[in-house]
Amino acid sequence: MSTIPGVRLAASLVLVALALTACGGSDSKDTTVSLSDARAKTTGAGSAKYTMAITADLGGTKVTADENGTVSFTKPRAHIYKLVPGSSVPREVIIDGPLTYTNGNVQAALSDPTVRPWTKLDTRKLNATQRAREPDERVHALTPALLAAGVAKPTRVGKADDGTTEFRGRVDPKRVLAAAPATARAGVAKTLRNDYSVKPFDARFWLDDHGRVRRVLVDYTTDKGSRFTIDTAYSDFGTPVDRTLPPASEIEDISPK
Repeated sequence: MSTIPGVRLAASLVLVALALTACGGSDSKDTTVSLSDARAKTTGAGSAKYTMAITADLGGTKVTADENGTVSFTKPRAHIYKLVPGSSVPREVIIDGPLTYTNGNVQAALSDPTVRPWTKLDTRKLNATQRAREPDERVHALTPALLAAGVAKPTRVGKADDGTTEFRGRVDPKRVLAAAPATARAGVAKTLRNDYSVKPFDARFWLDDHGRVRRVLVDYTTDKGSRFTIDTAYSDFGTPVDRTLPPASEIEDISPK
């Protein structure tokens, strides 16, 4: 007896589906993502472009700061642009290993041509006190992606309009620090103290189909009533960090002697 055409087609589709399942299909993306794996999968991408918007409501006075750039999750490399309160000139920071370059003198150089607009700091020459005061700009940029490791019991909200999967959870700073890479742990501890609440705080995470952190939104209020919102987004994973420096004639070495 001959097979009915519709049944034969359905059977063929089932066989194709089984074959694709066995070999992982034509796309290697994860179909199920988990917040518990997000830190490892994000840092495993090596690097990414990022944007960060920080808003502080200090008793009715709002202060904002914005930054963007490219950061390496695994190596001491970053290229960052920051727009900070009180300055109309974006601050540019290039981190290449232990060396930090910044255009911190650019405003002074605009009015005095003898001033070099860029500075160079060799962090290996800092003593313990100086090192504690020096901000770790690279770790500041990557810490939001590490917050996922601080959530013990995340809630899966579901798919967002952009195709990412939203999770919500309470971040324990101690868990974040324990899961942080050893080479970045001191910087993560400093960032957690400076940027976030010392107590557990709520956060929202959006992961892509590869399980990588695409966006992190933290909104908390301090014991003194100040409200902070930190909105960070990551994209273009694997992008190389541009470490091209300005001419040596524009750089002043400010490293301790």
